[in-house]
Amino acid sequence: MLNGEKAGCKELLAKRILAAIISSIILQFFFTTCVILITNLSIVHPLSWLRDTWGIITRFETWSYYLALAVIIFLQGAICSRNYLNAPPCLNSRFAILCNIFMPRNLVMGSLYMVIGSTLVWLHLSLEDGRYGALTRSCDIKEGSCLVEEHYFLLLGGMWAGIYFFLKTNSFSFHYLQFPIIPQSKFSQVKRGIEVALPMVMLSAVWPTLYYLGIYFIFGAYLRNAALTTLFLHLENEPLSRITGLLSLSLIFHMWLYMSLFALSMNVMHIIFQAYLTQWIPFEVARTAVFSNETLNVTLPEALSMDKIPIIQHLGYLDLVTLSQKEKHRRAMLFTLSQPGGHPYNWNCIVDKCTEMIKSFTKELDAACLGRQDHVQVLAPSTLSKLQPMERSHAYHMRNLVSPKIVSPIPVERTVCKQSEQFILQYFQNLKQRLVNYLLSKPLIFYIFGEQTDSKVKHVLVKAQQIIWASDALSSIAVVSLMEDPYGIVQKDLPALISVLLALKHSLDKLQKINMQLVRKPQTDDRLIRQVITSLRSAVKRSVYRITSSFKDYILDLGLEPATLEQLQGFLSYRE
Repeated sequence: MLNGEKAGCKELLAKRILAAIISSIILQFFFTTCVILITNLSIVHPLSWLRDTWGIITRFETWSYYLALAVIIFLQGAICSRNYLNAPPCLNSRFAILCNIFMPRNLVMGSLYMVIGSTLVWLHLSLEDGRYGALTRSCDIKEGSCLVEEHYFLLLGGMWAGIYFFLKTNSFSFHYLQFPIIPQSKFSQVKRGIEVALPMVMLSAVWPTLYYLGIYFIFGAYLRNAALTTLFLHLENEPLSRITGLLSLSLIFHMWLYMSLFALSMNVMHIIFQAYLTQWIPFEVARTAVFSNETLNVTLPEALSMDKIPIIQHLGYLDLVTLSQKEKHRRAMLFTLSQPGGHPYNWNCIVDKCTEMIKSFTKELDAACLGRQDHVQVLAPSTLSKLQPMERSHAYHMRNLVSPKIVSPIPVERTVCKQSEQFILQYFQNLKQRLVNYLLSKPLIFYIFGEQTDSKVKHVLVKAQQIIWASDALSSIAVVSLMEDPYGIVQKDLPALISVLLALKHSLDKLQKINMQLVRKPQTDDRLIRQVITSLRSAVKRSVYRITSSFKDYILDLGLEPATLEQLQGFLSYRE
């Protein structure tokens, strides 16, 4: 790919990421204002409540807090954007997950989560008129300053919220971009996402709040003494780490409210990134002198091959399926012949990229299924089977009745040396494998270092959306080619396309039959991945049905293999 194309992609993505971060900051200000309204609620005096809240929001001190929060959110958005631009890593074991947590980028991200959590709490407590508004106060009995432990408790709770949700969303699971089935505006997607996320975050904030109460009950004394010693403060009230102190309804409500606000902020940032990055963009089918789509100097075949920038590749396949079903004038470009030469260059580029990706996906899925069925590596064949025919002249104690071929003599020393090297290498490989198998037979070692059976399948299924679009697009183009393809350039690739789709269907059926742990056990209950599996199987069947229904009268003229024709019988008789 040319440097100009990479620059064009980066420019497009940079604009969308910047717009998403700015929108996230604006929504964060709106949520902060709502929390200020809630925490200063006064039913008895509603007019004074609104007037006082407006005064808090418009004063200079509040906007200085907003500015600090905006800078932190901007940094977090810039770092989070890499999670959406790069393919997620394949973490096969719990040890790999643990190592991934301590990667430099994740350490920075975790630190930002902690800072954002404590900053949100500090911002709201500073703007709230109440007993939690400051960290210190003047002592009543002793000279000097005393610690307001409730404020300290909530600040540490903000840091705990950052740690908890960082581990939950960035280490043990990953955010995937979901493209809407029906095209929607960015405002509609964000509005719908907030409506769905709001009750979820209110419930999800209950458990970290309870966890934090238990943590502070156990370690609260050490944390309090550290603050008193470091800041040279005193404590006049009863310690908060007792049961009577932690059961304060006001304190629990504030902690739950800030946990909910933090979780909502993180979810909204993901929703906004998803709304901006998944917006459809039309690509040029072939390279021309002038490009009209946001000055992006990338053609559709080039976008389909950008596996290094997965979001551009997704947008390419989204444009391809849109072209195949809705844009007749752009489809005509696929059915044209190059001049001079008369070759279907545009169609060849598209079909080659799509079929190669489907084949690669099928191979990866087959490998993941084999890994699920048997973790023990099959030993290599015996060195005896690798010997040449002249070296096994009397196999199975039977006399060889075939005249031996005349070959150049091989020195005995060279032959013996070669067999010895193979034997030694095979011996150490088997010894290594036996040692690994023995160590993994221990429950604790296997729990930490053992490969999780569903990790490879989940990693492969990340590409399922592109496969769905590719199969739908190719089958739709094949159907309309009966009326729109004047040269019949699509029909020459129909046998290969049908074979590729049937091979993918066979792999998906095999995945279903072996009852993968991903689908069977509740501890890996990932609704999104299960939905992707179902959508992928439906899309492949739909694509094959679409082709067989349209070419039913010409199926014998396509030159299909007998095995392929046998597999198509279920579709031709509508029994699949």
